[in-house]
Amino acid sequence: MTDETNSVIFTKSLLSHSKNKMKSIKIFVSVLAGIFTYVAAASQNASINILSQNSGIVKKEKIIFLQVTVNNTDESGFIGAYKIKAQLNIPSEIADIADTGHVLPLGWKIISSNSSTIVLSNGTDVIGPASDRTILIAIVGKKKGGPSTIIGQLSFSNGNPPGNEVGSLSGDSAADNSSTTTIKVSK
Repeated sequence: MTDETNSVIFTKSLLSHSKNKMKSIKIFVSVLAGIFTYVAAASQNASINILSQNSGIVKKEKIIFLQVTVNNTDESGFIGAYKIKAQLNIPSEIADIADTGHVLPLGWKIISSNSSTIVLSNGTDVIGPASDRTILIAIVGKKKGGPSTIIGQLSFSNGNPPGNEVGSLSGDSAADNSSTTTIKVSK
C-alpha cells in the first residue's frame, strides 16, 4: 500500500468515526429531551388554601362561608377529572356544616358530608395549567366559642368516578396539601 492509500483509508476511518460520534450525540440529546419532556408532563402540583369569610366570626345560628381555593400550580400540566379530593374538618363543638347553600365549581361533587366533615371531588372538572377553583362551604354557628381551627386537606383519587378511591398525583408536593383557618362563634 502506498502512503496515499493509507492516508485515504485513515481519513475514511476518521470520517466514519466522526459520523458515529455525531449519531451517538444526537441519540443522547434526543433521549435527554424525551426524559425532560416526560418529567415536565408528569410533574403536577395541586395546593389548597382555606379562608373563613368575615374574619372567621359568625353569630350563633347564622351562616358564614368557608372559602376553599384549589390550585393547579403546574405551568403546563392538567389535573384530570376525579383526581382531587378536598376534605374540610370543622370544629363540631361550635359549628356545623350546613346541609345546603354550598357553591361548587361546575363539575365538582360532594362525596360525603356530615355536620363536621365534608369531602369534595373535582368530578368532571379538568383543572388547566396555572388555574384555580374557588369553593364556598356554608357553615352554621352552633354554640358560642372559639376561635377554633378549621382544617383543609388535599388527597388524590385514581381518576375514576365517583372520585373516592385512593390515588396519587405524579410530582405533587405534599407541603402545600393542607391549610388552616379559624372560626369564632359569638352570641
